[in-house]
Amino acid sequence: MKVIKKGRLIIVLLTVAAALLLTVYFVGRENTGLETFRSGEGWGYTVTIGGKMVIKQPFIPAIEGTEPFETKRDALRIGRIVKKKIEKGIDPSVTIEELHKAGIST
Repeated sequence: MKVIKKGRLIIVLLTVAAALLLTVYFVGRENTGLETFRSGEGWGYTVTIGGKMVIKQPFIPAIEGTEPFETKRDALRIGRIVKKKIEKGIDPSVTIEELHKAGIST
């Protein structure tokens, strides 16, 4: 039985780890979807991963009450923020500041 040199083993392990990370990154991006839908008198959005709905947001998040987005464009703006957060693996919660930055009046 041959002994694998420590340096070669580290290079192999790092290569495998990098390949796995790239695969997870690109597969996650390709399988994440965003769609809008009518919600009462306004709009909402859904985010899917691998065809499975993970978020259904029929109203503006981070504000009190259940007001839908006024326009489809508004729903898409916030949906994109949430989708990007999911793809980065961070908490997809939306803040009032993010709403204001996106031009959503609260």
